[in-house]
Amino acid sequence: MIGKEGIVMNVIVTGGSGHTGKAVFDHLIGHGYDATIVDIVRPENDYAPYKLCDLADFGQAIDVLRGAEAIVHLAAIPRPTNHPNHVVFRTNVLATYNVFEAAAALGIERVVYASSISVTGYPFYEKFFEPQYVPIDEAHPPAPQDAYALSKHIGEEIAQAFVRRTGMIAISLRLPWIHTPETFQEEIVPYRDDPKFGASNLWLYVDARDVAQAFRLCLETNLQGYHDFYIGAPDTFMDIDSVELVKSFYPNTEIRPGFNGTQSLISSSRAEHLLGYRAENTWRGYL
Repeated sequence: MIGKEGIVMNVIVTGGSGHTGKAVFDHLIGHGYDATIVDIVRPENDYAPYKLCDLADFGQAIDVLRGAEAIVHLAAIPRPTNHPNHVVFRTNVLATYNVFEAAAALGIERVVYASSISVTGYPFYEKFFEPQYVPIDEAHPPAPQDAYALSKHIGEEIAQAFVRRTGMIAISLRLPWIHTPETFQEEIVPYRDDPKFGASNLWLYVDARDVAQAFRLCLETNLQGYHDFYIGAPDTFMDIDSVELVKSFYPNTEIRPGFNGTQSLISSSRAEHLLGYRAENTWRGYL
């Protein structure tokens, strides 16, 4: 971002070669940021400044993060389905700890962390349970079961610990299933006629461009200390009424007043109020 003094903020985007990282990087570049990708995989966009790094190695983390003014931390194993549980947990937690430890050592005062709706326990739970209420907001208690959800929940605890230690600004964005118009067509459209398909995921999604917007807003906010926010689309990816979906699959869940239509089962209202976040892209525009 080009601030009042004309200074371009130097931002490191960890995991910037991935599906979401590319969207975040491109968005930041488009808004005047001086951004660099840090990843173990080289980005497809050859124009992107890039540093190879395994963030599980603290020495490497210190080296590649030196000189940054802020960090967007996306690097992680993104789900618990393709790796052993202990690898998912160890990799994600250690990388997050190293990023915050390096930020503290280097005097980097702002880290925006890619958390997940998985802190609620969905969608990778092993034992079925129901949300306490919908729409889920930041006051809803976390209930992780699987290694990925645990790693994201502990990542939030790490962020809070470093805020207490250093006074840095740390923001966790709890993100649902992230899509582009292309991935939505490939991964969701063929199954939208069957509500069981998305039940464990609470029928949640968000456009990658809106995720990128949310990360930028976190870099620009005047909020101090630690904050966490749910970031999502305003609707589910179903045409079925959301109350009907909840009653069918989660009959013991409290339905809060005002919950209606095809409204999302998570609330982004806190992010809207404190960050100025507004989802600008929904699946209806894709189709």
